[in-house]
Amino acid sequence: MKKIILSIAIVAYAKFYSQVGINTSNPQGMFNIDGKKDNNPIGTPTIGQQANDFVITEDGSAGIGTTLPDASAILELNVNQLLTGKQKGFLGPRLALNSYNDSSTIPNPALGLLVFNLGTISTFTYVGYVYWNGTQWLTLDGRTLKQGTVEALKCADANLEPSTYTAGMMVQGLLKIPYTGGNGGIFSTQTIGPVNGLTATLQQGNFTQGTGTLTFNVSGTSTVNSPTLTSFPISLGGHNCTVNIGGGKKLSSGEYEFYTYEVPTYHVGLLSNFLNSSGKSAPILGGKIRVDLNFTSNSNAGSGSVTYNPRLVNIFGNNIKIWYSALSSVDRYRRANILVAPGGYVETDNGIYLNWGDNMNSNSTPLNSLTGSDDSQEIETIDLSVDGIWYRVTIFVYVDNLNDTLDFNNIRRIHITAQRMS
Repeated sequence: MKKIILSIAIVAYAKFYSQVGINTSNPQGMFNIDGKKDNNPIGTPTIGQQANDFVITEDGSAGIGTTLPDASAILELNVNQLLTGKQKGFLGPRLALNSYNDSSTIPNPALGLLVFNLGTISTFTYVGYVYWNGTQWLTLDGRTLKQGTVEALKCADANLEPSTYTAGMMVQGLLKIPYTGGNGGIFSTQTIGPVNGLTATLQQGNFTQGTGTLTFNVSGTSTVNSPTLTSFPISLGGHNCTVNIGGGKKLSSGEYEFYTYEVPTYHVGLLSNFLNSSGKSAPILGGKIRVDLNFTSNSNAGSGSVTYNPRLVNIFGNNIKIWYSALSSVDRYRRANILVAPGGYVETDNGIYLNWGDNMNSNSTPLNSLTGSDDSQEIETIDLSVDGIWYRVTIFVYVDNLNDTLDFNNIRRIHITAQRMS
């Protein structure tokens, strides 16, 4: 009788304190399931055999796909043994949270709780893994998911890179819109367009704290040529505005741009017409006002010939109110509260002196000294306000006779600077 009792005790002890294997007589831990029953009866299973194993070690670590979970891990999921095309990933719990601080869908969420948000609730559309930090759900890189706001969207300062486009040609560009007063909150994916064949897409992200820039991808085949504008309505961060692109680069406060062109002296017409035919563009201010020069006659003439006039042309689709004051080396002109129609223009002078002047060349007798002046050369500076932004434009054009006496090859050298003053 005593022998029977002792045998029962030994068997019971073995059941409670020995290793347990399912589908294997060679368990590799305190508990081991061999899914395919392919482990060796002795020794350590091969890497391939471990691919279908689940094991719990004596220190409580668990391994799936490995019988030797890393000592630093409470749980190791190992798929290295699986063939390419048959590997698997970790799928966490998936659900739809109501807001960035939702604590009712999962009551009393634990600190560090991890879930995958489906983003199917209209008030909370973020899609991805989030964790609970004690007061709100955050993205895995620690970004907040509260609704993003800004103090101001600076659509007037938005720029497209590259800044111009051509009808029938593919466009792949970046539209950058600066903002101020960002709260660090999230904004959703947006797709705007197509407008003139172009579509602007913003990927989901977060505003920075304070000043930052939104970046839209602009793509498509343009149906218009620059400087015809493409307008995108923007609604973000609690603000609405319209971004106009295609008119060239928009200057930031204090920024300069320099333009240099060569035009034949016999060319008559707008500078923009000539530049468009040569693949260049005239300066654009604020995406709305083009600085242009209207050449009225051939500049192969002596002193006293008026051969061009500066123009400010409205390339925008609506009326624009402007103020300007123009000072040349001969005259000054100014006007306030001018409403310029789309396609309309304002001439800032009654005609600029431009001709060959003294027409000296390499065979002429050089001067030792010179006093006085004539009416062969003039320069003009224009101060202009567009949408409350102050610009200053300087226009300097001269005839270069190329050091010979051949009038037909004379050229006009055109230099224009544009600076945003405010």
